[in-house]
Amino acid sequence: MIEPDDALRLIFDHAPVLGAEKVPLASAVDRVLAADVRAAVALPPFDNSAMDGYALRAADLRDATPESPVELAVLETVRAGDAGRVEVRPGEAVRIMTGAPMPRGADSVVMVERTEPGAAGKVRLAAATLERSHVRARGEDVAEGSLLLEKGALLRPYDVALLAAQGLTEVPAVRLPRVAVLATGDELIDAREPLAPGKIRNSNGPALLAGLSRWGVPAEDLGIAPDEPEALRAVLASALERCDVLLATGGVSVGDFDCTRSVFASLGVREVFWKVAIKPGKPLFFGTLEAPGAPTKLAFGLPGNPIAALVCLEEFVRPALEKLQGYAPKHPSYHLAGVALDDYPAPPDRRQYLFCRARPAPGGHELEIIRPQGSAMMGMASRANALAVAPGGRVRRGGVLGFRWLK
Repeated sequence: MIEPDDALRLIFDHAPVLGAEKVPLASAVDRVLAADVRAAVALPPFDNSAMDGYALRAADLRDATPESPVELAVLETVRAGDAGRVEVRPGEAVRIMTGAPMPRGADSVVMVERTEPGAAGKVRLAAATLERSHVRARGEDVAEGSLLLEKGALLRPYDVALLAAQGLTEVPAVRLPRVAVLATGDELIDAREPLAPGKIRNSNGPALLAGLSRWGVPAEDLGIAPDEPEALRAVLASALERCDVLLATGGVSVGDFDCTRSVFASLGVREVFWKVAIKPGKPLFFGTLEAPGAPTKLAFGLPGNPIAALVCLEEFVRPALEKLQGYAPKHPSYHLAGVALDDYPAPPDRRQYLFCRARPAPGGHELEIIRPQGSAMMGMASRANALAVAPGGRVRRGGVLGFRWLK
């Protein structure tokens, strides 16, 4: 068995960053930029008012006091979106709204709350002001030609706003991986079929597809394939032609009818590792298919038991998908700490994932380890709200375990 951290490192070493595609700006959040983006225009594109008030010359208010206020003639009102038509000269002001362009000759804005109506057509001001007060200068946020966002940036709504202000409607982003999901096993039937003796409904396929959907990764459902090498080979060969990542569940252990590994090998998939020192999820297979001039394709053979398959999906497949999309790949974080309420036997040679009920406790959290645990126990996993990790050996009551919330 390979250690889980070594397995993850090998996955990262073999997963390429995919090529670029144009993405509509409105759907670009959480996508990774595939190229630098520079500012075509300055932001703001012109000097404008940061307040509703009066645009004027600061020099006109140099001697203004409450005892000796200054009155200025109001030339016009400029709203946001107007261009303004007049030039402000000594003794004059313009009524201005937030975002409206500063009129020529004006160098300051006084908030309307600090003014009073004066004589007909005038405004009264009773305090001095500084030049450039409440004025947003052209280019003070973004200079024309400056680097807006670097290649590799993960786009957020703030970044979308910035790019939209530049007039962009699409951006170059690392393309999403194409994923195919196949469940294998003679015992499996579709969820819509009636149960027959010896049969179980396919839960792996829908569960894996749901996880991929949550992460925004498009996936193709290949349905169910039997434990028959030629039939399995046909399905996998077709899928590998059109996908970047292939997830096949079942058939990767050592049973007489476990043929997924051998079929992968017959299709040219090179085995990188098989079996990881974890529980559940030990039979995990990872391999690559390489062809000249094409990105490396990734093939995962996930365990057939649904909980083991989902643990492997979170722990190993999701980081691989992040690497393909240009993210800085990482391992799921078990940064929270909880106190175990009971002893639990854990294998000394493997990392044990434990499904728990976590709840707040004085000084942190406490973890109730659900019993029994099992890689096929969907009800057990559904009752859990946290997944804890034990590096190996018995978990002792009162011992501290790292955990993460299950969402």
